Amino acid sequence: MFTYERVFVYNNVMNFEIFLKDCDCAILTSPASLYYLSGFDQSDAIIVITKENAYYLTNPLYEVAVKGAVRRDLTVKILSRKAIAAFVRTQADAAEKVGVECEDISLARYRALIGSFNREIVDLSPILAKARLRKRRDELAIMKQAEGIVDLAFSETLASLKAGVTEKEIRDRILFSLLKHGAEGTAFDTIVAFGENAAMPHAVPSDRALKEGDCVLMDFGARYKGYASDFTRTVCFGKPSEKFLEAYRVVLAAQNAAITYLKKGGRSAAEADRAARRVVDDSPFHGAFNHTLGHGVGIEIHEAPSLAEHSLDILEENMVFTLEPGIYVEGEFGIRIESLVTIENGQLTVIDRSDKEIYIV
Repeated sequence: MFTYERVFVYNNVMNFEIFLKDCDCAILTSPASLYYLSGFDQSDAIIVITKENAYYLTNPLYEVAVKGAVRRDLTVKILSRKAIAAFVRTQADAAEKVGVECEDISLARYRALIGSFNREIVDLSPILAKARLRKRRDELAIMKQAEGIVDLAFSETLASLKAGVTEKEIRDRILFSLLKHGAEGTAFDTIVAFGENAAMPHAVPSDRALKEGDCVLMDFGARYKGYASDFTRTVCFGKPSEKFLEAYRVVLAAQNAAITYLKKGGRSAAEADRAARRVVDDSPFHGAFNHTLGHGVGIEIHEAPSLAEHSLDILEENMVFTLEPGIYVEGEFGIRIESLVTIENGQLTVIDRSDKEIYIV
């Protein structure tokens, strides 16, 4: 087995010391943390940070791939899985306080890596969430590219909406288009829902065939260079009902209310949610907006901040998050309009470019 030993230097890109604020040894295991800290997108690894060094531990299956891929301020060790567990245990045993990602690590993995419960454990999940809240310039650039890919895929997919096509077929065409335009894959399971199926916010694509008068809700995202994008539009196949048109206008007004609040300098995540929710609840569709306004996006599709009625989050510079109000009428239709936005130089930037006005195929 080879070990790529490096001189350890805390640099300006990633300050590993923040993970040792309340512990002597930090053990990081989640795929998102591994990518964020190493720059290498593979989850069969562990990062261990001590006061003397920071280690990237992985097994021989990744020996070739890891060369030159991991950030230079990590010491890479290629070890068997058994040796990795032994190494982590040794580092944990030498520490008074051990930091782990309580939101990620399972009981079985804790036992394998750390063993004893007779020690003080510090939860590193909040530190990692806070570290990833504000995106760096390079992260923002990648996410804008990812959202540009979904804009292209949406435009192309509209031409595939023909009578008789199924939800699954449109889902597959979205995937083909995302990959064609450079995506590494989807950021989450694509939602395509026709007509009454769109009344389920997390509908699963089925063999339901498209017919005249159906709404078509498409919620999808691209994964690009390790980062996610998120996007939803709802269009109508054929002549829509007056009820659908009214509901669509309300959803668009709700999103615009949140955008206006943010453009005027509002930064309360809860108030942004309330601004959108008031529009829906003051309409004939009171109570039909049955989820939160939005969520943060980054390496993971759902990150902080949370744009919800009772959120305490403050929306700050370089955070990236969604604004996605909706109206869902059981047995009839569902409408959601979602934009990915950020705050740059104190101003709100809407990242996606696709039209939001009612689109009739």
